[in-house]
Amino acid sequence: MDSPELNFVVSTKMVFSSSEILVEGVLMFLVAVIGIFLNIISVFYFAQLKHQRAFHRLLLTLALMDTLHLISSAFTFSIANLSYTYASHTWHYIVPYSLPIAQSSMTGSVYLTISLTVERYFSVVKPFYQMRNRWLRSSLCLAFPGIVFSLLFTLPNYFMLKTVYIEDPVLKAIPTNESFLEEIDLAGMNNSVTNITTKLAGSIQLLVRDSVPFQVIGFASVPAIQFADFRSNGTYITVYVMWLHLLFNTIIPFTILLALNTAIYKRLVSLPSSISVRRTTEGNLRRREIRLARISLLIVIIFIICHSLKILPSIFEILGYPPELIPGILPLSHLLLTINCSVNFLIYYLASGRALSRLLPGYSIKSYRSTTNESLISTQYSEMGKSMETIV
Repeated sequence: MDSPELNFVVSTKMVFSSSEILVEGVLMFLVAVIGIFLNIISVFYFAQLKHQRAFHRLLLTLALMDTLHLISSAFTFSIANLSYTYASHTWHYIVPYSLPIAQSSMTGSVYLTISLTVERYFSVVKPFYQMRNRWLRSSLCLAFPGIVFSLLFTLPNYFMLKTVYIEDPVLKAIPTNESFLEEIDLAGMNNSVTNITTKLAGSIQLLVRDSVPFQVIGFASVPAIQFADFRSNGTYITVYVMWLHLLFNTIIPFTILLALNTAIYKRLVSLPSSISVRRTTEGNLRRREIRLARISLLIVIIFIICHSLKILPSIFEILGYPPELIPGILPLSHLLLTINCSVNFLIYYLASGRALSRLLPGYSIKSYRSTTNESLISTQYSEMGKSMETIV
């Protein structure tokens, strides 16, 4: 009954360990629900702002991308661990679409985080260059390249899986004390169907699973997942699945985020401690910007922590070992990615200072905006004066 076309078919008998149910099922699903709730609130909050800037629109786009990933990853991983009905009857129809969407949205979330860092880098480190180039103040120009790249880079995944129907045997248990079983080597017949003849039942089909004999009484057509032929190509696996994903989803983003955030922090701490200008709010602005930079560095640290674990399965595959070499590494990696998409926007939101108006009763957003705008203008003139002195 072996069929070559089923070599890459995902088994219809989905069995999950208790650790998978806890980590990838319960915990990941709860984190995803909370993350979706927070991101939706954030989308409405930034959408209703009267004076939107590129930073606000990038945050809104990131929240939408993170929400898309949380939903698609929940349908791909979490719900199947929690519902047997979903895993047996629905999962096979959804995963060919939800899995590539989850991969695209994860890559998009990574590069939108880079877009936010790029916007902050030019606004703090190179403000005059940003003023001369309008595209650096456009959220569309900053976000569009990363989103397009994410779709193009993950495009093969949309053709990788498809739902097929296979003939699954309907089994009836055979008592182990049957006399005809004494002449059969059950250990050598695992997962294979054999035609045998018995004195009482005549000719029957025998299927052995884990050394337990079953009689095949019929076949039922059940859904299953089949990989495309190119997914079994060695070059495709080595180049695209292993190296390119490691390079473009981990190494390059890590390097860019660390480099830009380090430059931002160095720029802020290099500012003089006292600025001789008429407006006294510049010192407060500087301290606020330093706090923003520190939180930005914290975001990078959280990003690296949440994305680092996924490197290990890639390294194992490159070295020729199965990703499951360390038990539970894949569910834990999925959980960390879900956490990153749930808290990424929240950290930026808290760093902006707008949340203080909700926590401190006497804090006024209007006064904060006017004070920030005035001190920002004063700082720009002060920096322009310094630049002119340098040129002279």
